[in-house]
Amino acid sequence: MKDGTITATATALRNGELTAKELVRRCLEAIRRHDGTLNAVLHISDTALEDAEHCDAEAARGDFRGPLHGIPLIVKDNIDVRGLPTTAASALFAKASPATSDAVAVARLRAAGAILIGKANMDELAAHVSGRTSFFGPTVNPWHPERRLSPGGSSSGTAAAVAAGFCCGGLGTDTGGSVRLPAGWCGLCGIRPTHGQVDVSGVYPRAASLDTVGALARSVRDAELLLRTIADPLLRDALRAPSRPCSRLGVFPDLVDEKATPEVAAAYTDAIARWRELGASCVPVELPLLDDPDMVESIGIIRSYEFARDIRKDVEGNPLAGHIHSTPWADYEKGRTLPEESYLAARRHMATLARENIFAKLNVDGLLLPVAFSTAPPLDAPQEAFTAGRALVNLFSLTGVPTLVIPGNLTETGLPTGMQLVGPTLGERGLFDAGIAYEDAFGPFPLPVL
Repeated sequence: MKDGTITATATALRNGELTAKELVRRCLEAIRRHDGTLNAVLHISDTALEDAEHCDAEAARGDFRGPLHGIPLIVKDNIDVRGLPTTAASALFAKASPATSDAVAVARLRAAGAILIGKANMDELAAHVSGRTSFFGPTVNPWHPERRLSPGGSSSGTAAAVAAGFCCGGLGTDTGGSVRLPAGWCGLCGIRPTHGQVDVSGVYPRAASLDTVGALARSVRDAELLLRTIADPLLRDALRAPSRPCSRLGVFPDLVDEKATPEVAAAYTDAIARWRELGASCVPVELPLLDDPDMVESIGIIRSYEFARDIRKDVEGNPLAGHIHSTPWADYEKGRTLPEESYLAARRHMATLARENIFAKLNVDGLLLPVAFSTAPPLDAPQEAFTAGRALVNLFSLTGVPTLVIPGNLTETGLPTGMQLVGPTLGERGLFDAGIAYEDAFGPFPLPVL
């Protein structure tokens, strides 16, 4: 289980080499042994073993519901799972009743045969990227947990649980980096799909015009399988279509050398060399929009304004509001005081950026960048470390284009360095094909040892 991908585990289940019940028991035992340290899991399904027995009975009859039949997955706790509460790791919902229905993405996982073993911890109300703001306590990165490093956020618990072997994969949400950064800092594959191509019904909002459901997994093939399962029809069709290979990649060696830590810069240099070894043309390019102050201001305004607008009904007059962590509370207060004119201007700027075909302008098929300029900082690092963590993902949240995170080399200090492949709208097929080629050549990627 520790090194098992979804695809390998599914094959073992179909061949009768493993039962779903045995697999779920291993997951629950791993949670029991290690989650006291990591704090990645908030709720465990009471029916997980029963669900596994049902999957095994179906398998014995040769009846497999889909490609995820018997596969245990975890879901971020801002996504509804029938029978489990949705708390968004917030004081506001700490005593929430179990959800009576699944979010659309979760229903699609169940229809494909997945077993939902639990709900994952997260930054409160999905309003940070550290993993430290949960009402239920911080999540610890499973790489060298004694160092108490950030797993990234806000999908902190999903990433930590997948990396630690508590499950085979999971769902997160991404507004401003909340799948991509945890994937990078926990050594996982992660996918933020083209915006609007996964139904977000049943997901508690962070910033509706930026929110999307994404997947975290141990391999590129697993990430593709999860996305294909939860995707809306247009994206599903795009994933079935022949790909346009990512054979010409825009790279940013000068920017990374200037701003990244030496270990991330070295890992990026190595990643470029590996892509060239695979036959890709890596072309140095410049993209001033990456750190354009107006772009950064626009995404901040949209996040805060929509956050305050959409959660106000749950905050105003609620005696538990005083228990909200200071970080999401500050974002809520900022959003409450923003003029509508500023928000509308930011939305217009977002629309302008989304219309720009940066790939055509740069004459590339995709972009290759580190996920962040540093490896995972300590959980108690200054806020600036987490603001900087979003520097290389902000633009692609605004443009809505897909991003695939692939693990890079471990540094000399034993930490993963995630690399992101960014492609054009509905370009997931090309990203996955490139990522699978990279994975076949240079994987499997290491996982932490607990």
